[in-house]
Amino acid sequence: MPSRKVNVLVPMSGAQHTRLARNANALGLSIAELLRRGAEQYVPPDTLALLANEVICTSDKAIHSIDSTLAIVAQSEARIQALQSSHSAHKVGR
Repeated sequence: MPSRKVNVLVPMSGAQHTRLARNANALGLSIAELLRRGAEQYVPPDTLALLANEVICTSDKAIHSIDSTLAIVAQSEARIQALQSSHSAHKVGR
């Protein structure tokens, strides 16, 4: 059974209507379809704030992980340098 359509009145100024009509026309859509698509894709600001907070937390964890890895690499390079210096000293002393 096809779904029943419901008309929704959307009060707006003449300038808003003109802008919406121009945008809809440029996209090859009716004003109603432009409004439907816009409403379907709308994300409330608090949702964006939560997403931004998640991005910040994840970035902080990644930065901490990278810093830890760089510290381990630096320690490893220092050990390698010490071993190479020790090995070179043994060659010279023979």
